[in-house]
Amino acid sequence: MIVLHSDSKRRLDDIAGMVTLFKTKGYTKTAEAIIDFSKILEKDKLPDDVLDRLDFVFNVFEQEFIDGLPVGKDYRFRCITEIKGMIFKAVGRTFPDTNKALIIIFPLVERLKEGKMILNDIAPILSEGKMKDRKVLFYIQCYAYIVTIEGIFDELARILYFLSVVSKNDIPEIQKIQAMGVWDILAKLGKTVFLENWSEKNHIRNAIGHARASFDLEKNQIRFVDIEPKSGKTTYDQTKSLESFIELALQLEDSVEAFVYTMTLLRLYDLIVASNPYLI
Repeated sequence: MIVLHSDSKRRLDDIAGMVTLFKTKGYTKTAEAIIDFSKILEKDKLPDDVLDRLDFVFNVFEQEFIDGLPVGKDYRFRCITEIKGMIFKAVGRTFPDTNKALIIIFPLVERLKEGKMILNDIAPILSEGKMKDRKVLFYIQCYAYIVTIEGIFDELARILYFLSVVSKNDIPEIQKIQAMGVWDILAKLGKTVFLENWSEKNHIRNAIGHARASFDLEKNQIRFVDIEPKSGKTTYDQTKSLESFIELALQLEDSVEAFVYTMTLLRLYDLIVASNPYLI
């Protein structure tokens, strides 16, 4: 049997794992599009429309991602559009040495994945119908929020900053990227979707971290209070419904999902086209 690459079997096994991932996460149409795309490996040459066919896979995923929940669709649309653009522009500026450039941020990606594994363990509890006690749901959501802010989102911000500035002739040092906080990145990048409402999100993180988030079960409302430690001045005091808090938390998680799955799908290009997709 003539196949595109001598190691096509190995590549197909890797793609099968990708298909399982997307199916498990509920992206069934994306999984089907990946299967169809992977059939290229059974041919003896690349089709002329390989990039168009890859673009179709991305489009299917983006639509499933946007429509994933009844709330937050506008944010997910703007978020996936921005993050995909950041990634693709970085690839364009570093091609054909993209892998050499991206290996620099490998430690950041690994830490992001470690934090995301914790969220994956929490997710079934937070899913609809799994938790009936709204107060317990609130406390678990608070823990997930802290993990997202402290262990995942800050790494994502550093990664996306790197992708925004990296070029073939200018690859930032990892030490400098690691030293940057989210506020530093916001100052550098200016108005961005994934950093939208960062001030409020950070105030809520502080309120939860300092036990100043109180849930009124009868009113289904949460009061978040953030106090500046040195001056004792209240810098944030807002009351939100549990649903609006969860929707705000979802924005953080959605930005992480947009990055992780876009990078995963980008791997498809290497598995189909590259002579050796296992260099890194």
